[in-house]
Amino acid sequence: MSDPVRIEEFPHSFDLTLGLNSPYLEDFCIKLGKDIGLRDKRQFKTLMSLLCNLYISDSDEVMVSRKNTPSLGRKYNPFNIGPSSIRSALDALENSEFIIQKKGNYAENKRTTMQATKKLLKWFESYKWSEKDIEYKVGSYITLRRAVKNHNKPSYIDFEDTEYSIWLSEELKKYNQLLSETDISILSEDGRVETPIRKSTVRRAFIRHKVKEGIQNTQLAFGGRMYGPWIDYSEEERKRILINGQPTIELDRTASHLNAMYQVITENPCSDKDPYIMYVEGIYPESHLVPRQIAKNFCSFMQGSSSPRGTAQRVINNYKHKALEVDNPKPKDIAKYEEYLAFKKKVKPTAIVEAILMRHSRVSSEYMKGKEFGDFIGCWESDLVFEVVMELTKRGIPCLTVYDSFIVPIEYKELVDSIKDSMPYINRRAITLIDNYRG
Repeated sequence: MSDPVRIEEFPHSFDLTLGLNSPYLEDFCIKLGKDIGLRDKRQFKTLMSLLCNLYISDSDEVMVSRKNTPSLGRKYNPFNIGPSSIRSALDALENSEFIIQKKGNYAENKRTTMQATKKLLKWFESYKWSEKDIEYKVGSYITLRRAVKNHNKPSYIDFEDTEYSIWLSEELKKYNQLLSETDISILSEDGRVETPIRKSTVRRAFIRHKVKEGIQNTQLAFGGRMYGPWIDYSEEERKRILINGQPTIELDRTASHLNAMYQVITENPCSDKDPYIMYVEGIYPESHLVPRQIAKNFCSFMQGSSSPRGTAQRVINNYKHKALEVDNPKPKDIAKYEEYLAFKKKVKPTAIVEAILMRHSRVSSEYMKGKEFGDFIGCWESDLVFEVVMELTKRGIPCLTVYDSFIVPIEYKELVDSIKDSMPYINRRAITLIDNYRG
């Protein structure tokens, strides 16, 4: 028998939305809390959430903060769990040998983690815990974070609900309900052991930017991607995902970033078979065809840059990071970096930018307007992905998204292929003065 599948390289993060829906288990949690020295009702509530996270983690480490920071609003922290009760419950569990706690170190950028011991696993088993006893008390299916991170960590902010956010939350609720009724698992490399993928609430994650005066309804108009546990799996690992026991296939939107621009601005995808095929202007074409992966990178980074030089810098930084700065870089990323360095000796990066602007003149006015507008375009793409998700959810077809791709049972390949690139963009936020915003 093969070993259980281990996919994630990093610990899970403490999910503040996890709680119990079993009065039977709640009683035993309160008893456990009293036995290990807890006394306050808030501590018992925190203990239950910690135990739910430890049970779901299946013996893996769980990251949890001991910092004395203010509690997040109800949208992100529905049980109103505070830092003081977290520290009390963690220390009590550690002192009673129910968890292994590794305290973080700010200077070394290490987060505190907790991990269930055999003693706690035996306690779970004795009271017959199951995932059915755990509920996700979702305060919001939407997150909004500041554009600038705090010490390289997301800083979330509360927001007032609007007609759009209420509508979006209802659609996300339907999607999450379908996923909760779906068995999602992954096969081991030899295809013999099937391990359930940890379930979690999938939200749309937006970024807050300041907007120009007089433009309305842009509170949730930047970013907007969806993140599930499967998003951190490698491409090869995702090929082994099963949905309701059935093999799956991952289907990408065609030239997704670029076509999002076309679909919003021209109301149709780019008509070219491959919009990333282009030549450097003014030089004999056959000798200076821009390698496709380079053209794709430039098209993507032009959306959030402010100038041709800025685009070139972002591109080279991205290549360097993947090929030189990460641990165990992938051979394909090293090869792409080397290909770019070789091509850059023959063609100036600014010439590639000019070629793209000429090749895609119908959307060229939307390029190089800075980070804020790049996140605005990114939201167009996220909206188009979500239109497909809503259509599949309406049909009862579960799908998992990875940025601009859809993981679905193979039997639905033809259907998803037929809609993933043609779903129309709908301005559901009713953004005002959008033309002025572009300008």
